[in-house]
Amino acid sequence: MADLEPNWRVRFLAGQPPAKVRVRNLQTSIEGPSDAWNRKGKQQPISVSASVMLKEAFDTSASADKVANDTVHYGLLSKAILASLEGKGPQHLANKEKSGDAASTNRFSSLRDVVNTIWEDLTNQDANGKSKAADDDDEADEQQVKSFLKVSTIRCFELTAHLPKASLLGGGVSLTRIALFGRDGESRPQPRGMSLKIHDLRVPTLIGVNGNERKAKQVVAATIEIDKFNIDEDVFTMIEAETVEVMSQSSFETLEALANTLAFRLASYLHSSQAGSMNRKGWPIKIALEKPIAVVLADAACVQLSVISSEVLGGI
Repeated sequence: MADLEPNWRVRFLAGQPPAKVRVRNLQTSIEGPSDAWNRKGKQQPISVSASVMLKEAFDTSASADKVANDTVHYGLLSKAILASLEGKGPQHLANKEKSGDAASTNRFSSLRDVVNTIWEDLTNQDANGKSKAADDDDEADEQQVKSFLKVSTIRCFELTAHLPKASLLGGGVSLTRIALFGRDGESRPQPRGMSLKIHDLRVPTLIGVNGNERKAKQVVAATIEIDKFNIDEDVFTMIEAETVEVMSQSSFETLEALANTLAFRLASYLHSSQAGSMNRKGWPIKIALEKPIAVVLADAACVQLSVISSEVLGGI
């Protein structure tokens, strides 16, 4: 199976679709993924966003003023996502009937598992982008695992699950999966990507070149994004802890120096703790640092750095 691509590259290859249907921040609660204290199985809020980019415009639906097969019913899409989170998706029901096991209320092992489960229920594609074929001799099972989305009509699909309370100092954690469909006339997605994002970590930091900035700490907001994210378990609490430690101990004058130090620290953590999951070229890491009070008449001043983890470590 081909390696993951950076999410930005998949979006670039998708281009501008003729039509798109989106559901943004569909909210419910969930048990399973780690919370802000890295505890498993605790109930916490989750919001899901889905974007379906179509190969062709929805001319039939528009002319008939009815939801036809050339578009996606956003109400039914929302219901399908909620059903998947509640363990009532087609894949889960099919597996339950085959095994005879009762549905579990805590069936998600990680945030990645949540995203992959919803994706599988909506597209009938597994974690590697491969179609999940039903038993050819069992028409009932084939009907059970029928996907909600008609993948032959989709150019690109993007799915994000956001845990807004899974961070002690930030705006939560999200995982985004994206894939192209229909390449070379096939319905399997390729290329595909996955990225983990820790939003808006607000950490008091000693930073700045001015004399007044050397006297006290000020809040710096850090957003960390790790692309080509192929790690199964939840590691976002550890990544947050590494980030907060570096920023709390900072005495740099510039955001550029702080971003560079953060990049090395996060790359070192990933390569030491996740060596078995390492991509051939490492992980793309994007770090955005904002000083909200640095420029009085602006919302914030921001410096952003994008690196490849293996290159950062190889250059030291």
